[in-house]
Amino acid sequence: MHDQPRGPLAIPEEVIQFETGRTTDDWCVMLDASAAQGFSHAQLIEHLERIYGLETRWASTVAVRYEAARGIEHEVAVPADVVAAMIFKAAARRRFEQLSRPEQRSLLIWLDAATDARERTARIAEMLDRLSAN
Repeated sequence: MHDQPRGPLAIPEEVIQFETGRTTDDWCVMLDASAAQGFSHAQLIEHLERIYGLETRWASTVAVRYEAARGIEHEVAVPADVVAAMIFKAAARRRFEQLSRPEQRSLLIWLDAATDARERTARIAEMLDRLSAN
């Protein structure tokens, strides 16, 4: 799982710069200057939206990348459908729990990007299969 990041951590840097106007390193410097290392994940997203005018999905993406770059690990709220699916996939649950918080959050954001319930269910199954395989 570490070899193939998903979600915000997998987005190429040139896409981040094109969509947000700044590189991840630039965002890190600016957020450090705002004392963002002390923010919760939700506060970080709100700050990026309110102060820098980022759309929610890009604010979330920048937040995940910032937390990963700075080694910030907040607790991650795992949705009920994922918890239920992990009940029957103990190996996947253990592997998920071993991931860093930014990696967990990145996977959950990838799941949340599903366009409908069918796609979300398929993504959950894919995530659990990949976690079980590692």
